[in-house]
Amino acid sequence: MNKLYKPLIGVSSCLMGSHVRFDGGHKKCRLITDQWSEFFDYKPTCPEADIGLGIPRPVIQLREIDNEHRLVFSRNPSEDLTHRMNNYSVKRIQDLGVLDGYIFKKDSPTCGVERVAVAHESTGQKTRDGMGLFAKKFQEMNPLVPIEEEGRLNDPLIRDNFLERIYCHYRWRNIPDGENNYHGFMDFHKRHKFMLMARNHQAYQELGRLAASANKTNLSAVRQQYIQCFMDVMALRPSPGQHVNVLLHILGYFKRNLNSHDKSELLNWFDAYHNCKVSRITPVALIRHYLRIYPDNYIAKQYYLAPYPDELLQIASPGK
Repeated sequence: MNKLYKPLIGVSSCLMGSHVRFDGGHKKCRLITDQWSEFFDYKPTCPEADIGLGIPRPVIQLREIDNEHRLVFSRNPSEDLTHRMNNYSVKRIQDLGVLDGYIFKKDSPTCGVERVAVAHESTGQKTRDGMGLFAKKFQEMNPLVPIEEEGRLNDPLIRDNFLERIYCHYRWRNIPDGENNYHGFMDFHKRHKFMLMARNHQAYQELGRLAASANKTNLSAVRQQYIQCFMDVMALRPSPGQHVNVLLHILGYFKRNLNSHDKSELLNWFDAYHNCKVSRITPVALIRHYLRIYPDNYIAKQYYLAPYPDELLQIASPGK
């Protein structure tokens, strides 16, 4: 990857360390600001500050009114900020342009992605079934872009999946002359084969049939349908068993070159990963080692073995 041209990530400003919270504080996330900063270009946003609510400011909340989730001041629910926030959100999201991912602040009535508190209109009792208005509008306007909350990124499997989806989106939008590049489209599908197989083999086959239906006259329409399905499949998180099936499939390409000891060692590491004794990095690293000894151009080009930069892989260190 050319580090002068990085994936673009939207992020809640408070997670970058900006003092934009309702109490004048921040929620700096060092995973974002320190560990990942070399690999991404960030576009921060604080919707609440941007619409002029002030710093510090009165607390706002989502409130269920007439069966709708409205954005209001907690102590003065009659002052409704919903239209103001939605109008701002549309313009701001358009101004952000094309992003490869977005990291939102959890629990926020504007930026929370899931389980945001919603107060009932009459009782004030809270349920956790809301989504922040800005985050919701972003998802509506950018359904292909991976989104996550910073809290969920503490889970290594969620973190790994999020990074994989970011780089898939990044590669897709950087296919040269993508709308007219048939060979670039087919190469994208071919090189993501094992990533798709690990998630859902049937979906991989369906995407293969869809890709095969493309020609010069329908390429644009097929591309649009393809990437929507592709990103939906990539949102799935494979089980260790699914990964082992793919690892065994890859091993089949060069196992005849291995002696019985090397083959047994690889299978033992596959089994150790399957039983959650080591992370997936271990068997993948061994396969990459043997591919350097017994090169296979097709396998070497598979993003499954290097879904994002190695330096980031070491930082992310996805779990078992």
